[in-house]
Amino acid sequence: MQVNVFISEVKQDGLAPTIVVLPSGPQAAIPKHLQHMEWRYFATVESGDKITGAPAGEVEAALARDGYMVVEGKKSSPAS
Repeated sequence: MQVNVFISEVKQDGLAPTIVVLPSGPQAAIPKHLQHMEWRYFATVESGDKITGAPAGEVEAALARDGYMVVEGKKSSPAS
């Protein structure tokens, strides 16, 4: 299944950007509770692509259930 990946603006607090995965097609929409953020289209990939942050089955289940999947940015660890 193809999905569209959007990425939030880069944050200055040490957190990686948030990613939202949406189905590919006209039914796709950024959820209302995330519309306050700035989003940029990043890529169209298969649901199992590693950029989605989850296995294909998990991505597809989230899309079927919620219509989207969010991958929250994590604090980057300092280089050792």
